[in-house]
Amino acid sequence: MRRHGRSWGWIAVLGIVLALAWTASASAAESTLDQVLKRGKLLVGIGLGAPPFGMYDADKKPTGYDVDLAKLIAEELKVEIEWVDTTSVNRIPYLLTNKVDLVIATFGNTPERAKQVAFTKPYSSWNLVLLGWKKDRNIKSYKDLKGKTVAVTRGTTQDIAITKLAPEAKIVRYEDDPVAMLAFEQKKADVMPTAEVLALKKVKENKDMEIKGLVSRSWAAIGVRRGDPDWLQWLNTFMDWHGGQGKFAELFEKWNGVQMPVALPRW
Repeated sequence: MRRHGRSWGWIAVLGIVLALAWTASASAAESTLDQVLKRGKLLVGIGLGAPPFGMYDADKKPTGYDVDLAKLIAEELKVEIEWVDTTSVNRIPYLLTNKVDLVIATFGNTPERAKQVAFTKPYSSWNLVLLGWKKDRNIKSYKDLKGKTVAVTRGTTQDIAITKLAPEAKIVRYEDDPVAMLAFEQKKADVMPTAEVLALKKVKENKDMEIKGLVSRSWAAIGVRRGDPDWLQWLNTFMDWHGGQGKFAELFEKWNGVQMPVALPRW
């Protein structure tokens, strides 16, 4: 009888352990979508050093295309927003350590990044071009950058593209777009790869600047953690719905003053 009593005791303990493990597993597997709805708040990783997509207004409040997009998502979810300022360096770590629910920060959806995070369908496109100085007649494209100094924002699609295309250039990396642009404007760099819409504005403002050709085309998407199909599906449904209504084209033109250079893919 004592042996049977011990057996039943171990079975009971094992049952409790398994129940606790199942509960922990179920909690860990809970979709970010459910967590956001229960919390009543969306934790948004936002890049506020990349105008006009993300920046601070005169009242020190987040504003820009990416900010408007995040507000639209929160409106659909009927939740509040908590802004988490991110950079091109920490946006992936912030996702992987659960500091944010998603990242909307001119996040280019490259295959290399997709090894670490999942991407929604794109909400924006832009041509990356090389902004340079008219006096530098020997620079006509990225093929002419051997020994030249290039200012880029660390970890961006500009950084990735120019590092691959111009391996013999001297690449100087800065922590955000305004700092990189300031370095270029102060002539600490010969060229700077940047979005075409921004380059056109700079050329209009400064007659000594010119565009030195196309570097690449880039798509911006929302970044989320891998392995969360419910959250990704909800966001892609959101993208399909509002993209089909022309909302992203509208927001792009609102903040950039021109139409989106490349139509968003519909797949």
